Amino acid sequence: MAYRKNYNSDGKSAEDRTLDKFAELLIEKLETIQADWKKPWFTEGVSTSLPKNLSGREYNGMNSMMLMLHAEKEGYKLPVWATFDRITNLNYVKDKQGAKQEAKDSEGNKLPLVSVNKGAKSFPVFITTFTVIDKETKEKIKYDDYKQMTEEERAKYNVYPKLQTYNVFNVEAQTNLKEARPELFKKLQEQNEVSRPVQQEGEMFSFPAVDHMIAENKWICPIKPKYGDNAYYSISKNEIVVPEKRQFKNGESFYSNLAHEMAHSTGAENQLNRLKPSSFGSKEYAQEELVAEMSAALVSQRYGMSKTLKEDSLPYLKNWLDSLKEEPAFIKTVLQDVKKASGMINQHIDKVQLELDKAQDVKQETANQVTANYGSYDIPKWALPYIINGDASGISDHEQELVDKFLDKNFPDGFIPEVEEGEDKELNRYPAFGERNENALTDRGESPYLAVDTVSVKFSEPGYMENVSDKKDDGYSYETVVDNTKEQIAAKTPPKEEEQEEVHFHRGR
Repeated sequence: MAYRKNYNSDGKSAEDRTLDKFAELLIEKLETIQADWKKPWFTEGVSTSLPKNLSGREYNGMNSMMLMLHAEKEGYKLPVWATFDRITNLNYVKDKQGAKQEAKDSEGNKLPLVSVNKGAKSFPVFITTFTVIDKETKEKIKYDDYKQMTEEERAKYNVYPKLQTYNVFNVEAQTNLKEARPELFKKLQEQNEVSRPVQQEGEMFSFPAVDHMIAENKWICPIKPKYGDNAYYSISKNEIVVPEKRQFKNGESFYSNLAHEMAHSTGAENQLNRLKPSSFGSKEYAQEELVAEMSAALVSQRYGMSKTLKEDSLPYLKNWLDSLKEEPAFIKTVLQDVKKASGMINQHIDKVQLELDKAQDVKQETANQVTANYGSYDIPKWALPYIINGDASGISDHEQELVDKFLDKNFPDGFIPEVEEGEDKELNRYPAFGERNENALTDRGESPYLAVDTVSVKFSEPGYMENVSDKKDDGYSYETVVDNTKEQIAAKTPPKEEEQEEVHFHRGR
C-alpha cells in the first residue's frame, strides 16, 4: 500500500526533514565526544530524567534520545514537552456533557491563558501509527482492535506502520506554564526528579533491581560476573560475561557497561533478531555498537546514572560519523533499534523492581502482624523504673510529668514494655522525651551532658502474658501483665548497664 508524503519547498517530506534534524544533532554530539571521549553522553544537570509529555508518559527511545540531545544543546532543565494544541487546551475544561468551557479557579475566576512563547521554535518527534487492512475485503480496522486478536485472527490482516511527525515545545523554556499554572508546573518538577538507586555511605553504588536480576537469572540470558578484563555478549552461548563490580572505577561504570551488553543480547535471534554474523570493524558491527551505546546511555539516564563512551568504542566514531553524513536516513534504523532495545531493558528492570517492592511490602506487613507493637522508642534510663513498675522514687516531679505526657499521648489504652536487648545508646541526643541537645558531641565544643543514656523499648498492646527472657543475667526479666499505664510489668531484677572466545559483542572497562 502506498502512502502519499507531504513535501516542503525543498522537496523533502516531513519524515526526511526530521531525520535530517536528528542526524545533525547526533553528528554534533559524536563530534563533541570525539574531541573529549571522557565526556558523558548527557551532561549532568541538564535534564533530571527522560523526556515525558504532559501526561507523564515517557517518549520512546528514538524521540527520547533526540529530545535529550536537543535539551542539552539548548540548556533546557525540565524534560517535559507538549504539542501546541496540548498546551492551548490547558485553557479549557469539559463539562459533564463534554462541551468545552474556559478554565476557572475554585472561585469562578478565569485562569490566566497558557500559551507558547512568541518566537519559540518547535522540535520534531516521531509517532508511529498503524493501518490495519483485511487481506480479502480490503477494509480497515482499528489497530487497538487488532491488538486484541489471537494470532490466528491477526493472520487475516496486513499491518502497515507509518512514521508521523509532530512538533513539540519544552513547557518550561518555551511556554508561560510556570506563571500561568504554578501548581501544575511544581507538580511536573516533582514528577521529574530523578529516582537514583540508593547508595549507602562508604559503599559502591548499588542498583538492587539489576543485582537481583543477575542473581536470580531474570534477564533474557544469563549474566555472569567474572574476574577479568572484558565484558561481552556471546552469541553462540547466549550469555553475558562482565568483570566483577569491584574491578570498575565505580558502580555506575559497572551498570552502564552491563546495559551495553544487555542491549546486544536483545538482538538475539529469539528476541529482536537484530544480530547478524559480522567481523569486527565492519559497517554492520559498527552499527550494532552504536545501537548498544545509545541504548545503554538512555537506560543509564532513566535510572539516574551517567554513561560515558569507553575507550574501545573510539574506533567506531569515524564510521558512525561517515555513515550519518553520507546517509542521514541511516539514523532511522539505528533509532528504531535503540527504541526496542532500551524499551526491553527498562521493562525487565521495572518488573524486577516491582517484585522487590511487593516482597518488601509483604515482609513489612508480616513483621507488623508478628510484632503487633506500637513501636520502639529510645527511653531515658532514668525513666525506666517508673515505666516498668511505677517506681517514681528516683525522679523529680518534672521528670515524672514528662514521662506521663509521653505515655498518655502515645498509649492511652495501656501498653506492655519490652526492653530490646543490646539497644542501649550512650549520650543519645534524641531520646523519646526529656531534655535534648542536638549539638552535643559535635566537633564544635558544646557540652555533651545534656544528652542522656537511653535503652530501646518496644511498646505492645496490653492484655497478654509475655516472657522476654529466661536468662538470669540479662538485666531484665518480666512475668506479669496488667492493663494499666503505670503498673505494667513487675521487674525481677534492676537494670544493668549493657556493653555495646567465541563470536561476541564486547566492551572493556
